[in-house]
Amino acid sequence: MTDRRALVGGLSLSIMILLLCSLLIARASAQLDTECKWRQNISDVEELAHHKYQVLEDCLFYKLSQDADREQGKGNALMMLPPTISSSDILTVDVLDVTVRQMWMNEVWKEMHVNGYMTMSWKDRRLRWDVSDWKTDTLNVKSYGRLWVPDINSDKHQTSMQASDYTTYQNINAKNTGNVTARLEFRMQAQCEIDFTKYPEDDKYCCFTLQSHLYPYYIKYFLAKGERNVDYKNMRTNWDITDVTVKVLPDPDDRKTQTLELCIASSRKSATLRIELTIPMVISAILVLVAPFFGRFQQQLYVKLFAILLQFLCFQYLADKTPQIGFGDTVPNIYKFYEFTLATTVISLLITLIVAAAARVDRKLPPAHRYTLLAAALNTNLCCAADNSDPTENKEGHGNYQRDWMQIHCAINNVLSLFIVIAYFIGVIILSV
Repeated sequence: MTDRRALVGGLSLSIMILLLCSLLIARASAQLDTECKWRQNISDVEELAHHKYQVLEDCLFYKLSQDADREQGKGNALMMLPPTISSSDILTVDVLDVTVRQMWMNEVWKEMHVNGYMTMSWKDRRLRWDVSDWKTDTLNVKSYGRLWVPDINSDKHQTSMQASDYTTYQNINAKNTGNVTARLEFRMQAQCEIDFTKYPEDDKYCCFTLQSHLYPYYIKYFLAKGERNVDYKNMRTNWDITDVTVKVLPDPDDRKTQTLELCIASSRKSATLRIELTIPMVISAILVLVAPFFGRFQQQLYVKLFAILLQFLCFQYLADKTPQIGFGDTVPNIYKFYEFTLATTVISLLITLIVAAAARVDRKLPPAHRYTLLAAALNTNLCCAADNSDPTENKEGHGNYQRDWMQIHCAINNVLSLFIVIAYFIGVIILSV
């Protein structure tokens, strides 16, 4: 008897709980219906308070979600299923704007990191409603988790490097025509191709890839404003951005799918470093070029030897500024400039040394008079009549023969020095182009 009473009591309690839950659900539904019906009294949606407008948007989204569930035969269809039904349909995602806000480099690993966003638009036929009934033509979706969005991620989405890349949707807005606009925010990294030819103002070219992994054949991309519609004027970076483009390309692994490729070309801003590396070398080159104006061969040799010492010190300083990873197979122009200047200095030193050695040979016969006059004219016009001869008389009493030969050798040195100057300037111009 006691067990029967307990059973009856338990059943009664369960029935009461079910009735209470039913009443609460019915009341909530009635309250929701009541909140939805007051929209009929709205004449201008702009007169609504902010919280009232949010209630109206929630009510509209709830109604659209219910309609999508009935149409597609699945719960939460608006969140889980794409907007088309037929297997042959495709979804065109319009890329309206691309903005890059921040860029920084990891030069050791040759990696570029970027932050930015893309404004995208697509059609979702389930997000259509009567404006005259709901008094608004715009629906703000509070979270992209409540609505199906294209799964656009970086190409490293399925690898362990995903920790450094991410994409997320923000500011999702729907129009009563079914047009959905959202902002895809991204942070990505990519390996770069580096051209060290102009080091220390080397160029870097990096490309970032975005694509769909769940719907690779379903989603297609269209650049609404062209490949160069990228805003990077307010980008925060210490690099000089020379070009930014966005392209729609076929996937190299599957030609039926498409990828979005954002490419950034940049160069290092290092004007001060370039000055630090080039000015000492230029000074040493000037010393070599003006060495004939120092007079005697011995003085010229000392000047050129000092220039070579200065150049070796400059080259050591340049080596200390070399990136840790080196330059690979590329030889920067500044290294070519150093090599060319050092080679020119060594050649000039050897020429002066050989001419000076030839000038010390004791000759018994005088040079031809026309050679003497030509040498005097060249020395007067090229090196301000610099006289490199020994002022002492010849021991064997041959008059001024040795002085005349010295003038000729001085002229030879001056002419060869002029050719070296011309060749050096032509070489520098070629290297700077």
